Amino acid sequence: MAEFVDYIPMNLNDPNLTPHDGRNSRVDPGTYEFEVDKAVFDQSKKGNKVLRVTLRVITEGPMHGRTMMGSYVISDEEFPRRRMLSLVQSCRAVVDQQGGFSASSLIGCHLIADVVAHQWDDIDAKSGLPVTRDGTRYEGERPVDGGDEAVHTQVASAPANKPAAAAPPANAPRRPTPPSANGRGAQTPRS
Repeated sequence: MAEFVDYIPMNLNDPNLTPHDGRNSRVDPGTYEFEVDKAVFDQSKKGNKVLRVTLRVITEGPMHGRTMMGSYVISDEEFPRRRMLSLVQSCRAVVDQQGGFSASSLIGCHLIADVVAHQWDDIDAKSGLPVTRDGTRYEGERPVDGGDEAVHTQVASAPANKPAAAAPPANAPRRPTPPSANGRGAQTPRS
C-alpha cells in the first residue's frame, strides 16, 4: 500500500461527484445586487491600463455567490471616464477635489447591475481561427438605494497623491467586518 506524503482530504470518492466539464459558472441574465470583492490594476490585451473589478452576487437565489469580472479602462478620453463614473457613483465612492478616488474604497461596496447575454468575435488560441464566443456581462451599474450621485469631498489640505478619507453617507452599504486571526469576524465581548 502506497503512503501519502501530502494528503488532501476532499472526499473525491463520493459517487455523486462528477468531474468539472471545463465551463465557467456564469451568472444568468437578470438584475442582481452585487458586492465588490476585488478592484485591482492590470493591463488589457491591447495594452491599456485597466481597473479590473470582481463582483459577487449577493441576491438570494441560484446565482448567489457567483462572480463576474469587469474591466474599466483608465484614460482621459470621455467614454472610459463615463464608464468609470458609473461604477464610482453606483458604489458611492468618495471622489477627491482632483476627481480621483481610491480603488480600494470600492471593495465591500454594494451596487445593482443588469446581467445581459452577449457575443463577441475572438481568435481561437489553439487553431488561430476566428470564433464567435457567447457570454454574459454586467451593465447599468447603479446604487442599491436608487440614488445617482457620488459623494464628493472638497478638502484643500489633501495631498494630490493621497486623498483625505471621508466618512461614508449614512445610507451607504456597510462593509463586512474584517476577519480576526482565527478567520472569524470580530467578536463583540459578552457582558
